[in-house]
Amino acid sequence: MSDVDNTLLGNDEALDRFASWYAQTGSAFKLIYASGRFYDSIVESIGSTALPEPDLIIGGVGTQVRDFPTGKPIGAWRERFAERFEAPTVVDALRDYPGLELQHADCCSAFKVSYFLRDAGPGELHEVRSLLAEASIDAELIYSSNRDLDVLPAGVNKGSAARCAIESMGIKRKDVIACGDSANDLSMYRHGFRGVVVGNAHDELRSLTDKHIHQAERGYADGVLEGLGRWGAMITATMAPALV
Repeated sequence: MSDVDNTLLGNDEALDRFASWYAQTGSAFKLIYASGRFYDSIVESIGSTALPEPDLIIGGVGTQVRDFPTGKPIGAWRERFAERFEAPTVVDALRDYPGLELQHADCCSAFKVSYFLRDAGPGELHEVRSLLAEASIDAELIYSSNRDLDVLPAGVNKGSAARCAIESMGIKRKDVIACGDSANDLSMYRHGFRGVVVGNAHDELRSLTDKHIHQAERGYADGVLEGLGRWGAMITATMAPALV
């Protein structure tokens, strides 16, 4: 299970190496993409880059869980939060907060309201949470890359969506390897999965020290391959990737 932008994407040669490895061993795995982008946008990237075709896509920072290539929703995930979140109410509650810039409509949905908020500190994020609470909005706040602020339904993130996904696929948590580069991937390391942090990751992930998380020296898709090699005991000796 991997983030897409700046994890698998970002270095074309590294992606080619990952795609080549996956082409040889992919039948032994299920591949899930977990992205801040939405399903249709990830599908476009699959068609225009060397990204292998996945089994499932988690989009919108966890607000979508869909089969690939049918696009069919998985595990009734949306029904778990659809009736308790209204994007227009979020926009109204935060309309006057200084520094918040609503992102383009393509980055938002009925269940994901995304803003730019540059270099926000804990105090500013606390103020945003307070405004949401005052408006009786029960929300998940995810801040990443010192710029991107996503407001989601409470309890919705990449990690919780991943749990829904693997349960629907009959996969145990210990058999999942989660790979990422930024703070919106943090939740994927909190559900009993093995973790890989790529070498080009932001400080918020590079500071993680859990024994189940591998801090890769290599960046982008090469870091993913390095991490898969680190967790080779979960794979088989013949499948463990090697970088040359």
